[in-house]
Amino acid sequence: MQTSTASVTGRNGNTIVYDVHRPEGEPVGVVVVAHGLGEHGGRYHHVARAIADRGYLVVVPDHAGHGRSSGKRLGVTDFGDFVADLHSVIGVAASDRRPRFLIGHSMGGAIALAYALDHPDMLDGLVLSGPAIVPGADLPPLMVKLAPILGKVAPWLPAAALPASGVSRDPKVVAAYEADPMVWHGKIPAGLGGALIGAMGDFPKRLGSLTMPTLVLHGGGDVLANPEGSRIVERLAGSDDLTVTILPGLYHEIFNEPEQDEVIGTVVDWIVARS
Repeated sequence: MQTSTASVTGRNGNTIVYDVHRPEGEPVGVVVVAHGLGEHGGRYHHVARAIADRGYLVVVPDHAGHGRSSGKRLGVTDFGDFVADLHSVIGVAASDRRPRFLIGHSMGGAIALAYALDHPDMLDGLVLSGPAIVPGADLPPLMVKLAPILGKVAPWLPAAALPASGVSRDPKVVAAYEADPMVWHGKIPAGLGGALIGAMGDFPKRLGSLTMPTLVLHGGGDVLANPEGSRIVERLAGSDDLTVTILPGLYHEIFNEPEQDEVIGTVVDWIVARS
């Protein structure tokens, strides 16, 4: 696998940096990975390697305000900005018509789902990992209701924080996450939190139009993204090729759990079978 870095200009003039992982030989397809809230694409090199080893070109961008991309840290207040930026990356990095697949984790799962609903003609399959589809069970209903309003009135007000202990059962993964200078370790600004919750509210009425092949994997022990969101996809999605699996005991980052090789292998095999 050979890795290079490129960039495109996003919706609001931000520089969106992305890695391109090239397989040996001519790619048989393209896989784009959308990372989660507060992290960056560099945390998916092991996922990219496993996919590239099967002959796919893998593209992993950093969202605006994340990682190496420009923009105020976690400063997006319109969820559509993430979707538009992802469209720009896919338009450049996956411009030919080889099979295209999109993987989204956590908030990246919400971005990927929104993208698939907005641009179904651009993808041949969708994979969601611990997607943030519904608010966490620990959030009071009143806070969920007020979040989009608060996000517009006071977007930089610090809101909830993500406990690193919920990332993985592997203490080495948690320690690396906590020590990573490109990971956001503060509270989520109200603007981004409100934008995400607003997007979540739109999914139930739109999921019937999700007809592409879709794989959803969610850790049963996930305390950062409610597994109920994946169950909602299972109930409401219109796809005839839909697999939703809750993985008992696994935490939020299923690609970084002790069972990661099996989980990643499941994803790669699913993609290969649909190429």
